[in-house]
Amino acid sequence: MLTDKTGDISGFLKTTHIFQNVPLAALEEAAVRCVISHPRRGAILYRKGNSAKFMYFLRQGYVMESVNYRESVDVIVKVKCPGDYFGETAIMTDMEYQNTAIVTEDANLILMPKETFLRLAQSNYSVCSVVIRELVERLTNSAQNMVNSMYLDAPGRLAFTILNLTGVADKRHIREIRVTQGALAASSGMARQTAAKVLSEWRRDGWIATDRGKLCVLDVDRLLNIILNSELRC
Repeated sequence: MLTDKTGDISGFLKTTHIFQNVPLAALEEAAVRCVISHPRRGAILYRKGNSAKFMYFLRQGYVMESVNYRESVDVIVKVKCPGDYFGETAIMTDMEYQNTAIVTEDANLILMPKETFLRLAQSNYSVCSVVIRELVERLTNSAQNMVNSMYLDAPGRLAFTILNLTGVADKRHIREIRVTQGALAASSGMARQTAAKVLSEWRRDGWIATDRGKLCVLDVDRLLNIILNSELRC
């Protein structure tokens, strides 16, 4: 019998990109084994090197994936927003988590056990197809990041990092992230003081807005132009 909780979970899973082509009946069966979690801001979902036990689906809040550089600086890998999911790569490759996931705003998460996700992936090719496409995109982004580190100047790298993390390529959708200047600077390969100066200029010009550790992009075109001009100067 389908309970309200199971129906709530399976209904949300069906809206995610990775499960959109999976039959609802299969998701309802998987939902029985899932857990709903409400971690608070600052909670660590897992650390780099932990065994992969769950796949995570974010319904509310924000989660930051990061890696530690030289044991002192967190470099942001990705900021997860409502509707996003993570942890699938470690589960499918039977490896440890390759980064650390930290809740940056009180969250509502669905945790799917490793065995449950693998069962869905094995019986639904569409799941594997989505994961493969996303892995290719990540490799492409990694290559682009490497090129940026060599050919973009400091403002160009910072603009690229912000647009990449906020996911505002679609100019009709303005998204904000919770992130520190130190983390942005480390992720852009620059000194914190340099990042603070550039962000201050952009804030004064009305291109971005910041408030208590949050950053929101207000003018996507301006940041895109910074990247383009940075490339042209090289």
